[in-house]
Amino acid sequence: MKIQRLSGNDTLPDFSVAIGITFFIIIFYLLISSIPMILHLPSSNTFLMSMWGIFASSVMTSLLLWFILTRYRTYVIQLLKHPFNYFIKGLYYYLLFLPILFLVMAFSFYIFKTINFTPEPQEIILLYLRTDSFYLMSIIFFLSCIVAPFSEELIFRGMIYTGLKQRFSIPLSMILSSLIFALLHNEIFVMAGLFVFGIFLSYLFEKHKNLWLSISVHFFNNLFTTIIVFIFKYSKISGT
Repeated sequence: MKIQRLSGNDTLPDFSVAIGITFFIIIFYLLISSIPMILHLPSSNTFLMSMWGIFASSVMTSLLLWFILTRYRTYVIQLLKHPFNYFIKGLYYYLLFLPILFLVMAFSFYIFKTINFTPEPQEIILLYLRTDSFYLMSIIFFLSCIVAPFSEELIFRGMIYTGLKQRFSIPLSMILSSLIFALLHNEIFVMAGLFVFGIFLSYLFEKHKNLWLSISVHFFNNLFTTIIVFIFKYSKISGT
């Protein structure tokens, strides 16, 4: 599917939009990270801080989606055509990519172990492990497996990557947008994996000019991660 430049006010995102969204996310994260200090919330309570982070991220994501869907409605509709044609293929592409992702994560783990550095697990994983509330786990599942794949692909591939591509070459745009994708997750342990994952998602988006395939791959990645966390959580409980 070839994406044509749209007429009227509904145009393709350009370089300034990509930079603007990136800086908005950075500034928003700086603001929300300072609020707990201003309110004197206990930083030692990692569960509370994680919940605050998820709430603030949800607000930020809602604002970005509102802007994107209002300003680039026609463009987004073009990117989201034929969902069933692409979504099922996502499992195949994810399984195809999984060995590469595993090798990158294993290498990262080896490097961290070599330098005696033990980074914290991802915030979302800590929440899964530290709560037994079915309702809270359902909300976390919905946010991580449904909302995150859709919103992050729309933001990072649909907007930032596309905007960078108006200024730079396709390979450089893939690298830059994937670097932004990895850094803005602020998760040291999985940063290398996120970067390589971002490259793969950008490649799929560039090849098919449709967001559903990258959304699907992102969904299966988060789903399988969640399943592994649940297996670890409840096998550990049953073993005690």
